[in-house]
Amino acid sequence: MEFARYTELGFKKLDNDSFNKVIASSQLLVGNLAKDYYEFHDIQKDLNSDDDFIKFRANQFQKAICVQCEFADDLGASSLVEQQKAGITDVQIGRTHLQQSSNPVNAVTYGKSGVYLPAYELLVHTGLLYRGVDSH
Repeated sequence: MEFARYTELGFKKLDNDSFNKVIASSQLLVGNLAKDYYEFHDIQKDLNSDDDFIKFRANQFQKAICVQCEFADDLGASSLVEQQKAGITDVQIGRTHLQQSSNPVNAVTYGKSGVYLPAYELLVHTGLLYRGVDSH
């Protein structure tokens, strides 16, 4: 996804440099959640489809990436490792040890995927999260 598409979808929070810092990891996380569907299918073909649902699915996928990019930027994290570090749960100063009961990043992400809940919710009704067995 390119920055021009990010703004075309109505997102304005990130500038080009900020977008470029987080796009690779955001695409990877959202793509992984969607079982890499668009690694094997042409998203441009879907975006230009005459079928409204196929066009909707491709747009929702790209919007999920945009939301994930903004989340990563909010955390100041360009990778999943940096996102996990942003939610520090353990601090030790001398003999004093403080431990948070949970990572705040985990509270707003889907399972252990690292995908921000609003990005996940954009994909719920697209079929991209289907985990069943093909009947062929």
